[in-house]
Amino acid sequence: DSERIQMVEISKLKFDKDFKELFAQEPEKVDRIAQDMREHGFDKSQPIIVTKDFSILDGNSRCLACPKAGITVVPVIVKDFADKNDALQYELHLQLDRRNLSDSEVFAMFKKLEEMKQSAKSEGKSTEDFTDAKLAERLKKSERQVQKMRELSKKADEQTLNKVSSGEITINQAYSEVKKAEHPKDNKNNKNSSINKSEFFKG
Repeated sequence: DSERIQMVEISKLKFDKDFKELFAQEPEKVDRIAQDMREHGFDKSQPIIVTKDFSILDGNSRCLACPKAGITVVPVIVKDFADKNDALQYELHLQLDRRNLSDSEVFAMFKKLEEMKQSAKSEGKSTEDFTDAKLAERLKKSERQVQKMRELSKKADEQTLNKVSSGEITINQAYSEVKKAEHPKDNKNNKNSSINKSEFFKG
């Protein structure tokens, strides 16, 4: 019964930080949706998906656009999940199926999946779904790229991480910066070694 579409007052729906922040709601996108709603109404073929307590799982941008379009009642589907991680995995699955993700979005998803892995570990649950191979499959990236993201999340400074999150630099560019920062002395020593050797041969 919870899987059928219900018409619900938008004031009853709640934003959940964990769900909402997984994918950014760009102001320009929200404005475009609101304009479309003003012209055509809410597309009932795209209901907002919520958890049992009416936390918005999928449809945050549409929900933000509704007040701009003067819409107060929306179609929703209520879904029941075993726990929050189960709900998050469902949201990730939905978004991966419909988006071509940017590097910043891929990195955000990776970090969330790593949090879910640590949560499963602390609760004594299986982490079989969080191997590098499984993560690579979900994110549609190579296992090597998954390993780079893990190294980034552990070693990169806050400024570099913010650049990746904002889309200013790619994951590969950030990884290169981290590697360069790890071996500055080696690079300097190699340079000095070359100079000393040259001076030596000059006599």
